[in-house]
Amino acid sequence: MQQSGALPISPWMTRLFPFLSWWSLLDREVVRADLMAGITAGVLILPQAIALATVAGLPVEYGLYTAIFPVIVTAFWGSSWHSLSGPNTALAVVTAATIAPFANLATAEYVQYAITLTFMVGVVQLAFGVLRLGVLFVYFSHTVMVALITSVGIIIVVQQIGPFLGLLMNSGESLDEILLQVFYLASMINPYALAVGTVTLATGLLVRRWRPRWPHYIMAVAAGMISAQLLDLAFGSAITQLDMVGRMTLDSLPLSFPDFSPHGFAEFSTTAYPAALSMAVLGLMQSAVIARSLAVKSGQSDVNINQETIGQGLSNVVGSFFSCFTSCGSFNRSAANLAAGARTPLAGLISAVVLGALVFFAAPLIQYLPISVMAAVLFLVGASLVKVGEIWSLVTTRGDKRWVFALVVAVSLAQGVSQGLLLGVLLSVVVHLRGASRPDVELLMGEEKDAYLSSGMEPAESTVVMISGELFFGSSQAVSRALSNLRAQDGGMAHLIIVGDYIQDIDSTAAEMLVQEARSRASAGFLTRLRLRANVMERSRGGDILRKGLGETGLIAVTARPE
Repeated sequence: MQQSGALPISPWMTRLFPFLSWWSLLDREVVRADLMAGITAGVLILPQAIALATVAGLPVEYGLYTAIFPVIVTAFWGSSWHSLSGPNTALAVVTAATIAPFANLATAEYVQYAITLTFMVGVVQLAFGVLRLGVLFVYFSHTVMVALITSVGIIIVVQQIGPFLGLLMNSGESLDEILLQVFYLASMINPYALAVGTVTLATGLLVRRWRPRWPHYIMAVAAGMISAQLLDLAFGSAITQLDMVGRMTLDSLPLSFPDFSPHGFAEFSTTAYPAALSMAVLGLMQSAVIARSLAVKSGQSDVNINQETIGQGLSNVVGSFFSCFTSCGSFNRSAANLAAGARTPLAGLISAVVLGALVFFAAPLIQYLPISVMAAVLFLVGASLVKVGEIWSLVTTRGDKRWVFALVVAVSLAQGVSQGLLLGVLLSVVVHLRGASRPDVELLMGEEKDAYLSSGMEPAESTVVMISGELFFGSSQAVSRALSNLRAQDGGMAHLIIVGDYIQDIDSTAAEMLVQEARSRASAGFLTRLRLRANVMERSRGGDILRKGLGETGLIAVTARPE
């Protein structure tokens, strides 16, 4: 889509500078819509960016940087017009799990590891993009994605129980150890922290329930901070002992550099390399899902997942030099951006500017944000990731989905999201190959059968079977077995009509199998009719074998649903 009167842009220019594809669309109406959407998105991300920095084990200002710089890069070099990058819940959890064994949370050493890890993730993602492998992330199982996101939601909720109760707990522990700590420290719960967290949580839930269009995160934080101040005024800070975020060291140009020196990287490297690969894949999976889903809702027809992969990789490489931890497309932020009326990536650029201005004005106030308030906000974030209806649909559906979901969730909770991701990738491949090797073979009866006999061209006494999918060497055995079972039922004493309206391709092995089936029936004096789309018959590798088999076996091929 291009504005009338605009100069034509060559394809190589748009590949080098993808933003040229939407820059020409900017007019007064579009800029006005993007301005309002950008302001909304910039304000809404503030509490979530602070909270996710805490999940990642970093000082809160790093969450703010990550909500500003990556979105600028992806606006210029991404593909989706509505997806906004920034701190991501799942990646924040994996970041903390990866670095916590090597450094104390929020220390300079911990921050340096996070910066280096971000650079590594970006390089891996760029490699996927340069090699044009971004399209792979379109095919990862939706079930695996739901399982990973559900696991992240549960992990966040469990990890924030201690801060919500005002307990000082060890970091980097497994979920069962966290629950044990809470049990043994129950007598030390801070009732004031619990009260502040409860007010925050209740406000967020009530606003989201009764006023869904209102910014419930911001209102929840405001309610929690006000309740904390009231408690301090009533009882004194020495009694309430509410832990606060504290002073932020903000910088208008927060430069940083990855560190691969032997002293700074050697020990961390054994964990960093596999973590970078898994985080790169996890980030690209989510970014691809977000870009595709938003394109369906907005009507954008030219989403290029490979270009989106390059944009995400660049955002992490560049972000590592501006004090950002690993980022990717954000579900909540992107959905809010589209709902607010965004038309182009200009809305993302505006949201980054708005957030940057807001941070400097709000910095003196943020230091008085209670830790229990952030824990309550993360309860809301974690709970929003557990989609009960979607989970119920998966676990009540017969087939592979329920056990894939259960396995990925179990491994993610027990061993970490990275291990769950690796298992999920493996299961996605296995299930895809299993499905491809077992095309649907359905015996048609009643009215469905009659629909293919009504033309009078086919013999009335016929067995009608529908085959859907791709017929190739990996699936031909399963189809041959199904046809053999049919032949056993009718004794081979019936004409066979194979409805292949939904067959996508036939290779030479599958074609030989069909010709052999036709020979078996022809020897008893019965015909085999194969219905195919004209283009499938012409382009398939088994087309010549099928044509040759026509004269030898009496196999009759007709075309149906030509494309």
